[in-house]
Formats: sequence, structure tokens, C-alpha cells
Amino acid sequence: MTFNFEAAIWYLILLDCLGANLVAWFFADWYRGKFQRLHRYFPLTKAWGFVYLGLVLWVGGVLCRLGILPW
Repeated sequence: MTFNFEAAIWYLILLDCLGANLVAWFFADWYRGKFQRLHRYFPLTKAWGFVYLGLVLWVGGVLCRLGILPW
């Protein structure tokens, strides 16, 4: 099995997406209190997390159809 750069990048983005959704759904108050300035410019909402997850899964599906992701 060879190293696939695109798959590695996608897995890192998937981990980021899952972490962002975890914070958006369960720790939004912590994020708002801990990162007040960042929250002003990048509000973390459930809708944004859902859209982000959908886009990441869509790109994963495309990579899978191209034979890049080993599913």
C-alpha cells in the first residue's frame, strides 16, 4: 500500500470537522467564553458544523469514487 497525500489531508480535515462539530453541539458556551475575540469573527454554530460535515463527506465520497480513499 502506498502513501496517498490526498487521503492523508482528507483524514486530517475529517478530524477537524468532527472536533468542530463536537464543540458546536456540546461545548458552545465554553468556546464562546474561552475564545471571545475569535467567536466574534468565527461564530461556531450547529448549522455551520452540519454544513461543514456535509461538505467533508461529499469530498470524501468523490475521493472514494476516484479510488483515492481505501474504503
